[in-house]
Amino acid sequence: MTSLIDELDLLIAEDLAGGPSLIELEEKLEFELQFAQVGTDQAVTRRLLPFVQAAVLAVPVVMLGLLAWTHRNMFADGYIYLHVVQNILAGHGPVFNEGQRVEAVTSPAWTAILALFGFTSRLPLTWIAVVLGIVFTLGGVSIALVGSSQLVRRAAPNSLLLPLGATVFMALPPVWSLATTGLETGLVFLWLGSCFALLVRWSRAGEQMSRFGLVVLGMGFLVRPELFIESVVFIAVVCWSERSGPTWRSRARVIAWAFIVPLAYEIFRMGYYGALVANTAITKEAALPSPARGVHYFSDFVGPYWLFIPIGALLFGAYYPIASTFHRNPTWRRSHAALLALPIAGALNASYIIMIGGDYIHARLFMAPFFALCAPVAAIPLARRNVLALIVVPWAMVCALSFRTTDSTPWSSPTIISITGDGSFASPSAITGAGVKESILRAGPAVYVQLATPTTMERLNGPTAPDIRQPTIATSWIGPETYQLGPDVRIVDLLGLADPLTAHLRLAKRGDIAGHEKPLPTPWIAAVLTPNGSSIAQLDSLQRQRPQYFTPLISTASGRRLEIETAWARAALQCPAIKGLLDSSSTPLTIGSFVSNIYHSFSRTTLRIPPNPETAYHLFCSSGTPTHT
Repeated sequence: MTSLIDELDLLIAEDLAGGPSLIELEEKLEFELQFAQVGTDQAVTRRLLPFVQAAVLAVPVVMLGLLAWTHRNMFADGYIYLHVVQNILAGHGPVFNEGQRVEAVTSPAWTAILALFGFTSRLPLTWIAVVLGIVFTLGGVSIALVGSSQLVRRAAPNSLLLPLGATVFMALPPVWSLATTGLETGLVFLWLGSCFALLVRWSRAGEQMSRFGLVVLGMGFLVRPELFIESVVFIAVVCWSERSGPTWRSRARVIAWAFIVPLAYEIFRMGYYGALVANTAITKEAALPSPARGVHYFSDFVGPYWLFIPIGALLFGAYYPIASTFHRNPTWRRSHAALLALPIAGALNASYIIMIGGDYIHARLFMAPFFALCAPVAAIPLARRNVLALIVVPWAMVCALSFRTTDSTPWSSPTIISITGDGSFASPSAITGAGVKESILRAGPAVYVQLATPTTMERLNGPTAPDIRQPTIATSWIGPETYQLGPDVRIVDLLGLADPLTAHLRLAKRGDIAGHEKPLPTPWIAAVLTPNGSSIAQLDSLQRQRPQYFTPLISTASGRRLEIETAWARAALQCPAIKGLLDSSSTPLTIGSFVSNIYHSFSRTTLRIPPNPETAYHLFCSSGTPTHT
């Protein structure tokens, strides 16, 4: 402004001397003032643009946070984690029952995180699980948005970014409730988002993946077993993209750093639990294919939300235009790797889920592949070549407001249930009756059977098996009930997630409900809970109250036939192979037993027991007849 005044004085002097007129001076002054104003407006716009961009990208994160909170819940399987954490905090170790080393959880990483927060916080475990689930979910989406923004800026440096991929993820109703439930789903999102951000950073020219980054990329096995697929893809991408530089020795170091933590845990698992995989994987027969049921599970996920619309829009309106633009970038190979690693790994993961038959919880296992598809294009440039991706905006509105599954409450479907959190997650009083827990603990080594419903139980009359030294409950419901009772009560899981005998029963054909296909036959229940010569008439009547949607492994016996089968079961439990299996989880842990468990871990993991007790005895003992049958 000072310079303009000086120039004005000069021009007035020139006008008096016959120079430019005052009219010309006025026009020039007006033009320069307008130019200065435009420059000022542009500077203000440049300063505000980052804040506008951040606000736009934050919209789906904020909305997802609100939806996850209003749909917060604790699902029954989430309490399995909490019961294991109860045992850890009580000093019993990562077990479901004191004195029985069985890995009853799917995610060791989630269990460790819950235990850490449970040890350092006074909050109830239910609060910790739900809040961490939401925080981890929002953290995973936020990290994916940051990584996606950095990646697509290489294709469109100056464009406004729209959070279209994040909007697709946010609009899906199952995400809202599965963000909590007490399960590891939020941790899955956080890990995948972190892996994507690490790959984006690595994909810049001259960047090498740090040792810490390699360790994080290899952690999928500990987050969820099938995420080992993602870890393998990520490490393979790093090795392949650097194929022109590093030697085979350096690639070996990459692989070693990536899988050092999972390998260390696997050694611990083999020695501590005596198995190669978690007991849940043995129970669910994760290697046994069931593609027909898997296709049904996939259609149950894709169909209700018309997911072919956003998937197609992201593929042709985001992935293809962005990938084609990367060819102009000198680091195009790594940029392509960072863009495509997650969707490729997600597709392989989804194929595996379909092959094994899916799950009994609607959409749960497809959460990781769906997030992997959305994360790399969480933010998309506002450009003509990406216009097809804008289709996801009306789809997201319709999906969030209208699309739902046919299930309205848990267990309303016989094979696949839909979790629709209602904002409540207080631990329910799962076992009816005032002071039930206290009366059970005072009763000493009594045995209760909980077969009909998760809210009732009946005490067995007569003596109990010699190895029962604390209150024991045989139940098909190991959710809120076990959390309510705490670590001082022994639980016999009749579906095998937390019981080694039931888990190792042979599954001849798939049942109706995924993961709940091995209900322990009554003869084995009687053999485990009652001593020789005791009456099992009470169990005979209780077995008829078992839930009808669990497909029995053998035909139901009663009366004298049940007594004979129970005798065969007692005899089979003494066969060396079966006894060794059970002893590996119950004998005191020493250096010798740890090494022995490692040595026998393969044979015991692959051991399968015929559900018919007589057949089991003949297979593992002899072809004769025990003297007491």
